[in-house]
Amino acid sequence: MERMEPAAASSGEVEGNGVEGPLLCPWCDGDDVEKISEYGPHLMVYSYICRECNSPFEVIKR
Repeated sequence: MERMEPAAASSGEVEGNGVEGPLLCPWCDGDDVEKISEYGPHLMVYSYICRECNSPFEVIKR
C-alpha cells in the first residue's frame, strides 16, 4: 500500500480554524472570539464563543 500525504491548505486559509480571513462573531461582529471546542454538536463544526457579547456560535470546517 502507498502512504497518503495530507492535502496542503489552500492559500488564504488560516491554520487552526479553517476559515478565511478574520473570524467575526455573527451576532455582534466582534473579533474577540475563542475556540471552545474542536468539535461542536456535529463533527463538521468548530464551537466558538464571543468574548464581547458572550454568545456561542459554530463555524463549519473546510
